[in-house]
Parts: sequence; structure tokens; C-alpha cells
Amino acid sequence: MIIARQKKKENIAEYIIYMYQIEDLMRACQLDIEAVRKNILSQYHQPEDVMEEITYWYDNIIALMKNQKIEQKGHLQEMQNVVADLNDLHLQLLRSPLHPDYKVAYQEAAPVIGQSLAITKKEGASEVEICFEMMYMILLLKLQKKDISNDTQYGVAKISKMLAILSEKYKKYEADEIDF
Repeated sequence: MIIARQKKKENIAEYIIYMYQIEDLMRACQLDIEAVRKNILSQYHQPEDVMEEITYWYDNIIALMKNQKIEQKGHLQEMQNVVADLNDLHLQLLRSPLHPDYKVAYQEAAPVIGQSLAITKKEGASEVEICFEMMYMILLLKLQKKDISNDTQYGVAKISKMLAILSEKYKKYEADEIDF
């Protein structure tokens, strides 16, 4: 909760990836708050009031996942909404003459995004959604200490750069400090 709040404020892309990880952690705990207490919360060293707030946050995530019927797979509606907002911004930035830095980053990432779309075959997925799915998949591979080819690392670097710029622009967009 503390990390999520900070990431949401500072870097929306990191927040999304972090929340994807939280969803999977909740699934690993079988959406059981007692398992979360034992396996996750026991690692925290915070004052009791903060622990109560963190426990409430995890319990709320579990309730949302159950209500949204994403016990096995999928993402919270909030994450889907943020990704959709980012995709809308992505499209605005591509249409605008005022953001050549983003256009260049996108053009460099576009072939990788196209390949990822072809591989995932996820119907109706936006380019930004595909980027996040790819970044999360790479995170999981790294956590499993699996080899990642040089070509994949190169592609991930391109997508990462694009998402970093998009995150910066989103922060400005949210603060009403960006022109199109």
C-alpha cells in the first residue's frame, strides 16, 4: 500500500506493473487474508496503526478481485482504467506535433509492440496494454532467473523508454501541465 501509493504518484507505469504483481501475490495466497498475513504482512515492520491500514488495503484488493471475478487471471478494473487512460494519452501524443520525443520513442518501440501483439493474440488489446503485459512477463522471467535473449532485452529497452516518457507525460497531464 505504501509502495503502491508512492509509485502511483511518481511513476504510473511502475505502479501498474507493481499492481499486476500484487494481484498475482493475492492469487498465490488463494485470496485469503490469513495467508497474506502469514506470508506477506509478517515481513513488514511498521507501527500497529500502519499495519492495520496495510492489512485493510490487502483485504480490499482481495475483495475487489473476488467481486470482479479475476480470481484466476485478469486485472483489477482500476488497472484497466489507468491503462486505457494511458492509451488515450498515447494516441493524443502521437497526433500532436508538440511531442516529438514521444513519437520517436514510439517509432523505435513499434516493431516490438507489433511482434508482441502477434504473439499474445489478445483480441482488442491496445498497444499500451500489450506493452504492460510484455513488461510484466519480463519481470516474471527475471524473478524466475530465466534467460532473456539479447533481442528481447533490446525490445524491452525500447518499450521501457516509451513507457517512461509516457509516464512523465501522464504526470504532467494529471497536473494539467501539458499541451497538445
